Amino acid sequence: MPAAARAQAIQPPGVLQDDAVTYPSDTRCQPAAHQVAQACPPGTATAKGWAPPALVPDAEPPATETLGQALRSAYETAPTLQAQRYLLRASGEDYALALSELRPTSELQVTGTYQKTVPGRVTQATRFLAPSPISTSNTLSASASVSQPLYTGGRAAADIDAANAEIRAGREQLRGTEGDVLLQVVTAYSDVRRDSQILRLYLGNVLQLQAILGEVGARRVAGELTRTDIAQAETQVRVAEAAYNTAQQQMEQDRATYTALVGHDPGVLAPVPPLPNMPGSVGEAFDFAQQTNPGLGQAIETERESRARIASAKAAGRPTVALTGTATLTGGAAPFYLYNQDQVFSGQAVLTIPLTNGGKVGAAVAQAEDRNAADRIGIETARRQMVDSIINAWNAIATTQRNIDVAIRERASARVFDEGTFQEYRLGLRATFDVLYAHSTLLNAEVSLVSARHDLYVAQATLLRYIGVLEERSLQTGAGLYDPATDLRHAEARGATPLDGLVLALDKIARPVPIQPPLQQPPLGADAAAMVVPPVTFPLVDQAHYSPIVPIQGTIGAPIEDRSLSRP
Repeated sequence: MPAAARAQAIQPPGVLQDDAVTYPSDTRCQPAAHQVAQACPPGTATAKGWAPPALVPDAEPPATETLGQALRSAYETAPTLQAQRYLLRASGEDYALALSELRPTSELQVTGTYQKTVPGRVTQATRFLAPSPISTSNTLSASASVSQPLYTGGRAAADIDAANAEIRAGREQLRGTEGDVLLQVVTAYSDVRRDSQILRLYLGNVLQLQAILGEVGARRVAGELTRTDIAQAETQVRVAEAAYNTAQQQMEQDRATYTALVGHDPGVLAPVPPLPNMPGSVGEAFDFAQQTNPGLGQAIETERESRARIASAKAAGRPTVALTGTATLTGGAAPFYLYNQDQVFSGQAVLTIPLTNGGKVGAAVAQAEDRNAADRIGIETARRQMVDSIINAWNAIATTQRNIDVAIRERASARVFDEGTFQEYRLGLRATFDVLYAHSTLLNAEVSLVSARHDLYVAQATLLRYIGVLEERSLQTGAGLYDPATDLRHAEARGATPLDGLVLALDKIARPVPIQPPLQQPPLGADAAAMVVPPVTFPLVDQAHYSPIVPIQGTIGAPIEDRSLSRP
């Protein structure tokens, strides 16, 4: 319904005055031209067969957008997802950097020198037969070198393993971010759907109460009801209008959230489809999440990365082998003749054996081991968070399923209550309050059912998120999905040589293997178990009527005097 029509629809038919209420002329008890005139039946001024309008005034308009379209739009345009994809690409470059440790490096150095010598008198005295005391020279030196690592002590191989684990952890983090974004979209979509349904219910409630207010006014004119009945009905109309306005504000707020997530304003949203991959039991959910939960997967891969860093730190104290080739060209720069240049070619096999390092390697190894221990504990932290989230989502599903069953039965009873109360009201057996209360009960039952169905769908989506299957490739089929392996292949191919496989195989020979000692917590002190703070009885205190306003010294500055305003 257009906004103007909605605004017109909720306008009351009369305005409460001092002693009466003004309404349009009531003709419901007046006969038609061909009928015999008769008065309204005693005990009621309600026309025969008259009933208030339905709680839902009109059919739901045709949908213009589905949940699948909303999820696809967010998958393609959400800034959070795009930023996380760039971070994953950056992790792929760490793999390329690790590969570069085994690839040849080369450089060319060219040096041109010009020298002019003006001798002093002493030098000139010793060279009195020289034709010119001033001498000049120019030389050109060019050196090209190539270095090929053969063995880095296993450091490069360990760095490659760490980079691979970092990439896998980044992919799991991307999956988690994608799940969070899609869950937010599902929630926002369901929120807008719920708000639109509740708004239609509140609009129908306003129209119902307006009709009842008109009926109460007609009976007031007939002398059957009092001013109190009119005021009571008028109050409920105003309460319904306020509830409608609040629901409209909530809908606009949720529409703004939807727009921020999806990238465009929501149209008329279609009913939500059933979610795939729902587990049949909580045990099945745990088993599935053990393999696919992105938070747990990221913690496992992060531990593998830090474990590889231990081997890399140990390799820093091992011998290294490299081949180096150098070509040097030295001679006059001008005039330049290649046959006049001195040419030197050399090749070297360099074995470097570290002897002392001041404890640097040992400190780096200990640091890497402690960080790996923290990451090992992080796996259990992630597992507990996963279990907690799944249990909460599962219990939410169970609770909302029961609430839906209760709400359906509540709505059925409320409909009977509403219809029966109105029929008895027409016979003069019920007061105005009873009719208004019955309508309010039915409205609350309808709203409760809509909210319960919304909560069930969001709880199901939340469960899928923490299981690890709320992602675009699991919800929909088709092309256009982001493939992180493509970026990794591009990073790996940058600077590749035919010797990469051979050198990597050599570097893995006798490389250091990280040994994970049992996890031991740092000591807590000899009397840690006996340190119990004695209980203190907290005295009754008065209210505080002041706040400390003295800042910590050195944390604020004093204003500088504006001398431009000073008098001369």
